[in-house]
Amino acid sequence: MRIDDSAAREKSARELLDFARSYLSEAFPNPDRQGCPPDASLRSLAFNPTESEAAVTEHLAVCSPCFRRYAELLAEVKVRSEADEGLSWRRLSAWTKTHPVLAGTALACALLIAIGVGLLLRRIRQPNTPPMDTNHTPIPTEPLPPTVVYAAFSLDLSTLSPVRGAEPSTIASQQRVRVPSSPLYLTLTLPLASEERSYTVRLTAGIHTFWSKPAQAHLHKGQTLIRVEADFRQVPGGSYNLEVESSTGIRLVQPVSIETALPNSTEQK
Repeated sequence: MRIDDSAAREKSARELLDFARSYLSEAFPNPDRQGCPPDASLRSLAFNPTESEAAVTEHLAVCSPCFRRYAELLAEVKVRSEADEGLSWRRLSAWTKTHPVLAGTALACALLIAIGVGLLLRRIRQPNTPPMDTNHTPIPTEPLPPTVVYAAFSLDLSTLSPVRGAEPSTIASQQRVRVPSSPLYLTLTLPLASEERSYTVRLTAGIHTFWSKPAQAHLHKGQTLIRVEADFRQVPGGSYNLEVESSTGIRLVQPVSIETALPNSTEQK
């Protein structure tokens, strides 16, 4: 009987995990990334759960981009843990001490199931039926903002020579890359051996900055990548520099040309 009960609980956990993974990955787009914690906080939650803040876990239940990024980090934890069995057991022990209710399940399943249950309870307590006045006339609701679609666009910066601080760069000899004036999901490939750290990505012309955003670099299949959402719809067409600067003052500078229409290609070299 105990064996049957255990199997039933595992089956139920797997079903809830599949639902939570599918629902949370798409249900809350959050294109403007409002209230999102930095990538370092998500990485801390995945790699050092006992040192993370509870607010970060709660945010995953209402932000699909952060949930997808956290799922990527959990996959990275799994790969590293398989390469180091001792580290895997220590992380599992830390999870069971921090979340005793989740003890006995796999690390990823435990957190995702907890998020899924919390989200379901929240939706049950907050019905979607609009309130009615005494005359049974529906109260008008605010129109939903249009969904912004970010197109994938890649830039290979791996051959650029880093410059430090105000050092002059050699951008005059570099080929200018054409970039569409639209919402983009940028993937930037940094030079070999670039560090996994925080960077600032900006679009500049002379002394003026037209767009800027912080981003976290991470290692993927031997390459150091930065993935960041960039909306260039408000940037006038023309010549600019796309700069990637680390917290230590080292910069990569790629000349770009913002254009209203490009051929059907999402990757530039």
